[in-house]
Amino acid sequence: MQITRRSAVFSGLALGSIAGVSCKNKGPDYPISFNHGVASGDPTSSNIILWTRITPSQEGSLTVYWQISNNKKFQKKSGYLRTGKTSTNKNKDYTVKVDVSDLKPGQTYYYRFFIGNTFSPIGRTKTLSNGYLEHARLAVVSCSNFPFGFFNVYEEIANNNGFDAVLHLGDYIYEYGTDSYGGKTGRKLGRNHMPEHEIISLSDYRTRYAQYKSDLKSQAIHAAHPFICIWDDHETANNSWKAGAQNHSPNEGSWDKRKMAALQAYYEWMPVREPELGQPQTALFRDFNFGDLFSLAGLETRLSARSKPIDYDQYLDEFNTKQNIDNFINNILWDESREMLGKAQTQWLKNHLKTSVEKRIKWRLIANQVMLTPMLSADLRDYKDSEAIEKIAKFRPSIRQFIDFSPLGLPVNLDAWDGYPAARDRFYTMAKQVGADDLLVLTGDTHVNWVNKLANKNGDNMGIELGVTGTTSPGLDSFFKEMTDDYLARMQRKNPEIIWAHSKERGFIDLQISRKNIIADFVCVSTTHAPKYHSFVVNSFQINKQGNKLYLNLRKDNVDGL
Repeated sequence: MQITRRSAVFSGLALGSIAGVSCKNKGPDYPISFNHGVASGDPTSSNIILWTRITPSQEGSLTVYWQISNNKKFQKKSGYLRTGKTSTNKNKDYTVKVDVSDLKPGQTYYYRFFIGNTFSPIGRTKTLSNGYLEHARLAVVSCSNFPFGFFNVYEEIANNNGFDAVLHLGDYIYEYGTDSYGGKTGRKLGRNHMPEHEIISLSDYRTRYAQYKSDLKSQAIHAAHPFICIWDDHETANNSWKAGAQNHSPNEGSWDKRKMAALQAYYEWMPVREPELGQPQTALFRDFNFGDLFSLAGLETRLSARSKPIDYDQYLDEFNTKQNIDNFINNILWDESREMLGKAQTQWLKNHLKTSVEKRIKWRLIANQVMLTPMLSADLRDYKDSEAIEKIAKFRPSIRQFIDFSPLGLPVNLDAWDGYPAARDRFYTMAKQVGADDLLVLTGDTHVNWVNKLANKNGDNMGIELGVTGTTSPGLDSFFKEMTDDYLARMQRKNPEIIWAHSKERGFIDLQISRKNIIADFVCVSTTHAPKYHSFVVNSFQINKQGNKLYLNLRKDNVDGL
């Protein structure tokens, strides 16, 4: 049973005019514009990052003014108003980022930028509460691939004023060219990637962000709500790790150079607070406290410490004896030296969780890139000659050989935490040591909606994982078509930790957090291949807490999917 929501229209906030406003500061003697909207992010109880980008008609250094107010008209006599200034130039790609301080907790603010009499759109943002908090609400999104469809999910969230923040779990952009992943759909929809080739240089990454930020639905969601972002792999290259990526080859130059170009563009174009002085640029792990209601830790599992992913292609030929298979599992997969978080991030996370427990904060949330729950393969041998396997084999030729070994129950995705089980066990051990075995983990990457139970290798309850489908990126249904439900049912039988999964539409999680419980509405849009759509709640779960344990209750009688 699907609960239909209203058809979405633009809220108008990002496109609102500010006619009649004049300012005394003199702008340049050439035209400038704000073609990429405004954004805010990384809120605290007193600070917020404000962002925009100037499009000048010629090069030069620019002085940019900003205003923040508690009223849309920016009138000092009827409320709070502050004005400041900063500068930008071509070395920053004309992006502007201001960390505004001394704000009031739990307060909604409006902001804008201007140069001379040229004004940006108006944005709305909100600081975090400090102290007692009764209720908060997050929109959880992931995997926003421009050519795969219209950002209808963004528009749906933009039109709802009730969210305190948008949590983006990574793959905000994709690095591919028009001849690769998404290219066929992009040509059909008129949403080809720019530049057309795979992005490698600083200029390439900047151009790609500019394209995503030029989308009006993207501008609307950024103008409506503050963002809390973590990156995954496609902000650099597919299946990235600290010293390379699957989608980076030697003929594309130095990985370190490409990585640093990607990070520079990310920090220029995203409303995030950069690591403190002395910290590496890859150290984008940080925490947020929504009063005493919940703490949120945003992980970085790609570029700081991740060991090189294991590739099944190197081992499938050796899976001819039980001894060889046991050796792969025990000595290669479970190699204790394989890292995901690294020592520095693990110590930071331990301190964060320990403080959260000691302060008796009600809920502990983790923003996580890739699936934490074990996903072991079901027996798929009868799928071997299916159309789905033909499609997968185009980019993963070893899939047929893997299917031969599918009854062994090996992990499906070694790029997820399943490829780093010892690191996952260390994470659980650390959390349990500080009394944080009540984790609510929010995960992107898979383009599938998931509700999973978390447990360590001893079977101890560690919490719940909610996985969100893509904003536009296609799910399992794009391969398995009418076989999707059968595939997911087989996966559930093999993996009892899976409570529910859904892969028919794109959407987001509407996470409503109160002192009594957490409601997770899985919201989907009817299409991303046309700008008009309707939205609906495909399923809804209630999370309760007894003592230090989390429990799930289904809130809908008829369930689509598992």
